[in-house]
Amino acid sequence: KVMKNAIEVEQLTKSYGDQLAVDNLCLSVDRGTVFGLLGANGAGKSTTIECILGTKKADKGVISILGLDPQTDRKKLFEKVGVQFQEANYQEKITVEELCEVTTSLYLEPADYLDLLIKFGIENKKGSLVKD
Repeated sequence: KVMKNAIEVEQLTKSYGDQLAVDNLCLSVDRGTVFGLLGANGAGKSTTIECILGTKKADKGVISILGLDPQTDRKKLFEKVGVQFQEANYQEKITVEELCEVTTSLYLEPADYLDLLIKFGIENKKGSLVKD
């Protein structure tokens, strides 16, 4: 079966206590589409993306990304989807190279991070701490 949509979201709802962050959101994104989620601060953009990726659990709704359930198929999903979160929390003393190695381990067919460090002109930073 060929999937038309890369992302399907039906009735996504997420609250934090009494604060409703996402209210009954429905959306679909066709395969091959470049999609941006825009809105004011506090509009629920980050929460929506985190629920779609399965890093936050929705209170209500059905989500499918690349035909996978982000809660039950997260490992398979992250092997197919590259993600750069808005805020990242790394170990205090991890080096750039160590972070690259950990990130590489998440994917089935990762790019060569050493080649990328060279391409972006930061190969001399591989031994530096990420916090620096």
